[in-house]
Amino acid sequence: MDFNLSKSYLPQKIQANRESSAKKLSNSEVNAAMQKYFQLLKKKEGKVQHPIITPTQSSKILSQLVTKVSPQLDIQLPVKPPTPTGTQSYRPSTEKKAHHRPQQSVGQSKDLILKKLQSALFQKPKTQSQQVTPKSAGKDSLSVNKYFESTKKLNSDQPQYYITKVKNAFTKPIHDDYFSRMYREHFFQTYQGIYVASYLSPADPKDLKNKQVHLKQKDIYKNKISIVFDLDETLVHCNESLAIPSDVILTIQVSPQETIKAGINIRPGAIKLLELLVNDFELIIFTASHPCYAQKVIEYLDPNKTLISHSLYRDNCIMTTGGMYTKDLRIFDRPLSQLVLVDNASYSYAWQLENGIPIIPFYDNKEDKELESLLKYLRGMQGCRDVRDYNKENLKLHNFQDPSGPGAVFEKLFQQKMEIQ
Repeated sequence: MDFNLSKSYLPQKIQANRESSAKKLSNSEVNAAMQKYFQLLKKKEGKVQHPIITPTQSSKILSQLVTKVSPQLDIQLPVKPPTPTGTQSYRPSTEKKAHHRPQQSVGQSKDLILKKLQSALFQKPKTQSQQVTPKSAGKDSLSVNKYFESTKKLNSDQPQYYITKVKNAFTKPIHDDYFSRMYREHFFQTYQGIYVASYLSPADPKDLKNKQVHLKQKDIYKNKISIVFDLDETLVHCNESLAIPSDVILTIQVSPQETIKAGINIRPGAIKLLELLVNDFELIIFTASHPCYAQKVIEYLDPNKTLISHSLYRDNCIMTTGGMYTKDLRIFDRPLSQLVLVDNASYSYAWQLENGIPIIPFYDNKEDKELESLLKYLRGMQGCRDVRDYNKENLKLHNFQDPSGPGAVFEKLFQQKMEIQ
């Protein structure tokens, strides 16, 4: 089968597939849909001012407010040129479940491949945490000084952020613990996000100009690096149902008349991370989620408004021809040499790879220590004249653009083949 797909072919097919599937709505579309919904309810129920929203309706509304990306990839990528013999399977062997999609066969059509390629970026995670998330005892319990005690002394022999754990996850003996599986899956998701993004372009060519923002910078941050954080799956996770145990339940005002409840898990050390960075870096939140939801989460993380300088939302994102929300850092009035984006979704920073910092997604696992490693990495870039040089040397994301496939990327990164049983 010919996998040599042209860049003009891919966007057309991805767009067609995207239009035929459920997609995230823009802020204005969400607002209009919710207003219409509540107007219909009020008309049906007479003069009732506060119609009751069922848990199912609440979950559906919340799914439109929150943009999530999961690391589930159950397809083989089309590669150019064909993968060499003996390196066909790069995917780790994991337990299959009934609802998982099967591996792609060679005989499938291009349309089916592209449909899977598009949908795979938004599937449920294969790797699930087996622990039950405990109820939070309060915000202070999530901001623990001891969590970051090990970051006070930085040694030159420290393992590289992200890259070392990727290598260890694929090196024999293959470990089957939660975080090793997450790193294996996220490695494929990172490759696929960058690969797909290389075939996409802004849906509206005027978006970049129209979405320029002018953010006032405090004097203490002049000549300092600005760190842009993704929100969902990077700092927090929004549960799909209130039946799932959460750290905190937030009330979201979705219209002048109505509210819904959202169960939020806070990544261990998230608040403390912001507290430890705020004096040395300008901190910005940039999320593809709706502001009525995201603002409530940010208020919880930073109730006194002393940590986060600015927040950007879904309407600040660049919609691509494939229907994905991306975060083009050129909308900022900050030099790219002093700007980084921490995001679990690689296509978010695909426009500026050297400014991106990957992180595995967070859902509910209280053993998660990723922010501890991230803090060390971010502190290491202080004083850099150009953060892109720092990222290129340490993260090597430019290698993920190799069209030969994730196996070839792994070999470039580590000068060894994936050791997968």
